[in-house]
Amino acid sequence: MKEIGTFNDEKVPSHKRKLFNQKGCDEKEYPNVRDKTGDDEQTQGKRLKAESKPDDTVKTSKRQSYLSWDEYFLSIALLSSKRSKDPDSPSGACIVDKYNRVVAVGYNGFPKGCSDTIFPWQTGKSKTDLHSKEPYVCNSITNAICNKCSDDVAGCRLYVMSFPGSDDAKVIIQSRIKEVVILQTRETLDFESPSCDEQASRILLDMANVRVRYYKPSIPSITLNFLAESSSNLIDKPSQEPSHNDLLAISTSQKESRASQLLLEEAKYDVSNIPDNGRRKDYISWQDYFMAMAFLTAERSKDPNTQVGACIVDSEKRIIGLGYNGFPQGCSDLQLPWARGNKNPLDNKYLYVCHAEVNAIMNKGSANVKGSTIFVALFPCENCAKMIIQSGIKEVVYMSDCYHDTDGARASRIMFQCANVTLRQYVPTMQELILDLTMGNQYGAK
Repeated sequence: MKEIGTFNDEKVPSHKRKLFNQKGCDEKEYPNVRDKTGDDEQTQGKRLKAESKPDDTVKTSKRQSYLSWDEYFLSIALLSSKRSKDPDSPSGACIVDKYNRVVAVGYNGFPKGCSDTIFPWQTGKSKTDLHSKEPYVCNSITNAICNKCSDDVAGCRLYVMSFPGSDDAKVIIQSRIKEVVILQTRETLDFESPSCDEQASRILLDMANVRVRYYKPSIPSITLNFLAESSSNLIDKPSQEPSHNDLLAISTSQKESRASQLLLEEAKYDVSNIPDNGRRKDYISWQDYFMAMAFLTAERSKDPNTQVGACIVDSEKRIIGLGYNGFPQGCSDLQLPWARGNKNPLDNKYLYVCHAEVNAIMNKGSANVKGSTIFVALFPCENCAKMIIQSGIKEVVYMSDCYHDTDGARASRIMFQCANVTLRQYVPTMQELILDLTMGNQYGAK
């Protein structure tokens, strides 16, 4: 009989429960990063009532359709896989610390300096087939760990789209990651016929006390709608950033010639005889990826009216900070007001909410954000502009400038230009981006 586990019950053999723990890692499991830290909600509610005037106050509940932490981090891994050029098995990974800060993301691809327009993407007969991708590709887990923005990833959680192989398991253990969360794409999990590689991986992770669990999202997909934002006061002009095709043209010549020569000399792989190296065609550009990451992060916001996300990227294209609009840590999103139109300012959200840009800066995973670029859906307000300038961010990429004629936006532009911060309006290349959480990739949970 097959030994199976389901998401709704826990019919898993006792000796495998360590590898299959269905408990989610949302706010309840990690109290140090809950939305309701500090004083209890009753105490916070009493304080709020004492300061506000309840007469004629309209109460607005927090947004209920926000993403759980698990869904958010798995979606980041899935979004990252859309940068991969692998035509058969694009994959992504996301590493998170104990404070729920994203400290690393990665996708599978060739090492730095190895051109993905020259190296072969075809599947080979063996791991050492020099005319295939196998000997050259770095997997998403290795890339995430090597591209981390923190000092290390010890004690962190790793979110992936499929069960790690034995090579991945070694890297996970040696980097001292303590938990692996895998996207569950099926109702049941079949443990009966794992490959030898998977068996070795399970043995290694078990012996090293690395917790492994599957998570099945409560929603089938996430749609990031760029059209809704871009239709709001979007200037009809080309982006100042070189197009994806222009960037590819610039990156050719010497590096690709060198790669072609080495492949011919060492692997007898003649690039000139291969018109198409098999590279995936529908991967997303860096600009689309970073703005999509900001839009995805906005899905964590509890604000029922406006959800905004921000993504900070360093000069090496590493994501070093993510944030969304919400109340400060320790301030209950059930007690503080989400309303906008009450007479008493204390009964509205504006005095309490931290904007996405501020949260991204304060929740950075790196030592600092100097010289970086911030991607955000809305042009920053004057308060966010101060934080952006003082933290050393040198470029702001925004989509909507719907508050262009307000005094706050004018103040922001004055300060940005005086501080030599580059402002660039992002022009979307797609109307929407769909993250399918029911499929992940063809190597889903087994």
